[in-house]
Amino acid sequence: MSMNAQLESYSKPSIAGCELCGAITARELYTATDRLRNSDIPFSIVACAGCGVLRTLPEMSERELARYYPTDYWGDTGEPADDWIKESQSEKTKFLAECGLTKGRILDVGCGSGFFLRALDQIEWDRFGIETGEAAATAANRAIGSGRVFAGTLIESACEDEAFDVVTFWSALEHMNEPRANLIEARRIIKSGGTLIVQVPNAASYQARWFGGNWFALDAPRHRYHFTLQTLERLLSLAGFKLYRTTFHSKAHNAHSLRQSLKSLLYARNANVISRALFLAAIPFIKPVDFLMSATGQGATLTVAARAV
Repeated sequence: MSMNAQLESYSKPSIAGCELCGAITARELYTATDRLRNSDIPFSIVACAGCGVLRTLPEMSERELARYYPTDYWGDTGEPADDWIKESQSEKTKFLAECGLTKGRILDVGCGSGFFLRALDQIEWDRFGIETGEAAATAANRAIGSGRVFAGTLIESACEDEAFDVVTFWSALEHMNEPRANLIEARRIIKSGGTLIVQVPNAASYQARWFGGNWFALDAPRHRYHFTLQTLERLLSLAGFKLYRTTFHSKAHNAHSLRQSLKSLLYARNANVISRALFLAAIPFIKPVDFLMSATGQGATLTVAARAV
């Protein structure tokens, strides 16, 4: 059977099924290709028949997925200026402050080269990270302090019970084949009353509806699960968390995603002159349109804070 034939099925069983609910059937919404052009293979974005969460098929092992990540995907291993680091991470540090989080022991899951951790006050914050990319983990360890960044997965790290006040997943949860297992592990290592922060692309956003398989933030096949506020809140509740803050705004991601999605649609290699002209004409309106849509709760990035209960 060809890959296309398998993906077009409404209810063909996948290899292991949905990690959130165990269902093995799903409905295809659309197909997507790798925006980084590692492969021309089409990937299918499906809605789980059991819980409704969106997934990328076919399923892949961590080893299979590794070949779709360029060496610099998780962050440049170079040494940018401190001012650049603070500015690039200001949206994240601002969200912490808005949640009333100003100090404590913090773990950043999927920390890349450690830029977020480096932007935190090292006197107020006891900083730790976890990173699967070996080069990025090495760079983060060098910057944060030897032994503070674990090279591997959260589950492999085997942290102590209730070891942290805050655990963050900045653009990390969507990359995981086992998001539920990772959130359950996060609950184990967060103190009662502590905070979990998760940032993911918003699968219920206006951009997801407008662009479908051409939406830049799908990032297939690297993004394995695609969350709406409803599916993420339900998952957090199952893992032992209660949501207390939500935002759909992201200066760092939203307008950029809209621009890249439009570019992919209108400015592709085979695009005609009219399509390219439309893209250029749309550029001045990208930020205002995105700001208005995000203000209505339809922004392309979903960031939440949840308390360990």
